[in-house]
Amino acid sequence: MSQRQLARRLSERGHGVEIISASPDSRIVRPLYLREVDLSTRLRSSVLRPALLALQRPMGRSIQRVDTPDYPTWFSAVPENGYRSLRARKRPDVVVANSIGRVTWRRLRAQLRATNIPSVLYLREVAGLGHLSVTKAPPDLLLANADSIAQAARGLGFECSVVPSVVELDRSETDSSREAVVLVNPIPLLGGDRLWPLARARPDIPFIVFESGSMSETERDAVRAELPDHPNVMLEPFSSNPSDIYRRAKILLVPHRVDNRPRVVLEAQSNGIPVLASAFPGLEESVGAGGVLVENDADPSGWIDALSRMWDDSNLYQSLVDAARLQAARPEADCEAIVERFEELLGTIL
Repeated sequence: MSQRQLARRLSERGHGVEIISASPDSRIVRPLYLREVDLSTRLRSSVLRPALLALQRPMGRSIQRVDTPDYPTWFSAVPENGYRSLRARKRPDVVVANSIGRVTWRRLRAQLRATNIPSVLYLREVAGLGHLSVTKAPPDLLLANADSIAQAARGLGFECSVVPSVVELDRSETDSSREAVVLVNPIPLLGGDRLWPLARARPDIPFIVFESGSMSETERDAVRAELPDHPNVMLEPFSSNPSDIYRRAKILLVPHRVDNRPRVVLEAQSNGIPVLASAFPGLEESVGAGGVLVENDADPSGWIDALSRMWDDSNLYQSLVDAARLQAARPEADCEAIVERFEELLGTIL
């Protein structure tokens, strides 16, 4: 969503922008492609390798344009190959990559180098640092949406500028009834398993869990299997309207097991909803004083104690509400300033 909102704002400033992404429902082409990639990697010194690579290039080149919210998206089963089809329609001045796997980045960057098109790597997750340290494929311009990620990139020896994610807040605005703890995308990587000890320890607190559009059926089934043992937990389907997420929220729970800077923090805080989150650097930056942080290696009692203090202490809660609104209103979160900074930095490599 942040990527599409950035694209729309750039388009409004006169730039031609296209987005290409992996098809969310590719269950044949993408898995087959990745198996062939694995095989060609294993046979790196074999005479069969060129033939295997030639077989991989046409896979997933078909692209389909979808009217996704905020800005349309081209979908391809294999984005690095779908990019070839998109490039054939119009040569880009620059290509920005974010939230992609190492194979995709390595092969996309090779195409860009071969055609003298500048590349930008926009780091939105700590896992993206592997493009620098493992894949060893630096871009022409390196950006990060959090200062902690930028510092880590600099520690690896790369210049990196900070450009926070665009988070438009108009659609997430609501007058919350403040009746429940809300968690979005309850997968293990994002600490969804931490919900269940909290729900057991505080049966008097309602918990609302929102599915993510990227959740697999296996992940959904794992959450549904827990519901009979936790009657105070309600599962809600994915909603493209952010205000649906916050209209009953008293506290936003962000118990992630990975360092990132999710947009839900800013959306919640703009509504004066405090955040209970893992104490990763990216989350520390985004939560600020508008919430409570718990060490990632804390046992369930640490999370239970933090939640109970926020829920039960009305004076503490009100102070967190006020701090959350101030945190959301900080200049760093201004969308137009972010877009101008992004535009300015791209201009340095064009």
